[in-house]
Amino acid sequence: MAAAAATVTAAAASTGGGGKRETDNAGAGMPKKARKGRSPPEEEVEAFLAAAEAGVARRFAAKYNYDVVKDAPMDGRYEWVRLRP
Repeated sequence: MAAAAATVTAAAASTGGGGKRETDNAGAGMPKKARKGRSPPEEEVEAFLAAAEAGVARRFAAKYNYDVVKDAPMDGRYEWVRLRP
């Protein structure tokens, strides 16, 4: 019986499965209703992403005194020097 257990363990290790089933985790943690494939309206997505991008730009400007929207340095802690290749 020990030989059979060793064979099963070796077979599981060689397949990489480890005895666990592979499942589709694409919807893991999401409510069942949210997995139906319906997307929010494009305007809502654009507004959400624009707000998120603006927040990142504000935090970056505050930290590095560089305005990424205008692509220009600002007064502050760092001195920016333009490099020309």
